[in-house]
Amino acid sequence: MGVQLRVLVDNFSAPDTGVVAEHGLSFFFTSDNKRFLLDVGASSLFAENACRLGVDVSDVDYLILSHAHSDHTGGLSAFLSMNNKAVVYLSSSAVGKRFYSTRRGALRDISIDGALFQTYKERFVFVDENVNITPGVSLLCNVPLNYPLPKANVTLLADGECDDFSHEMSVCISDGEALKVLSPCTHCGLMNILNALRGRNVTHFVGGLHLLDSDEHHSYESEQELNLLAHRASSLGLKLFTGHCTGSVARRTFAEVMGDAYSEFRAGDLLHL
Repeated sequence: MGVQLRVLVDNFSAPDTGVVAEHGLSFFFTSDNKRFLLDVGASSLFAENACRLGVDVSDVDYLILSHAHSDHTGGLSAFLSMNNKAVVYLSSSAVGKRFYSTRRGALRDISIDGALFQTYKERFVFVDENVNITPGVSLLCNVPLNYPLPKANVTLLADGECDDFSHEMSVCISDGEALKVLSPCTHCGLMNILNALRGRNVTHFVGGLHLLDSDEHHSYESEQELNLLAHRASSLGLKLFTGHCTGSVARRTFAEVMGDAYSEFRAGDLLHL
């Protein structure tokens, strides 16, 4: 069996695929004879790339928005105008709030377009607890925060306060006894998500890790902290695929620690999980 995951949008594009990169993320996969999108990038680019890759956006059955930030939801209006049937899943904690980034010193509004909730209100399902979408695809919500969060979360606000990321959801795909976890930004932290699924046979974890490189404004995880996190992940025996919001130092550290169990994705890639 297994799951095939097509990367429609990422910060970088794979060579010889004809797709274009942007700062954002969008995945396409099928399960239980249904077609899923997970996030829609920062613009309509996800749809243009999908066309180049042979993915019909109008035929998608479910859209899952992992959290409310615009680099994952910016293509929502384009999606809703192109697809007239898909159910859109989003955390209820994302509704009625304004989200901001202060990274590199500038305050930027990175909110989802809330007007779409009214224009297309019959299309949305707002959730605040774990739910099965199909027998093999479920949403993981309200992750207990027992391990440190990514330090770059400090630059992200919800209604002027530090964002608690109660609006973030991960996708779990059951493949027999195996569980594949898709977590586009992992603001709740890699180990917190894996700890919430302890007792399950998590074989693959796919997504950005929000482990950014330090800059002139902020110091984020040290190499020692990244090394510890990489060893914790490695000890669980899973395969890690990352991209998007994972910095170069984190990528290098995880690659060194995890070896063949570590891979990076780019827009256009087809991942076999």
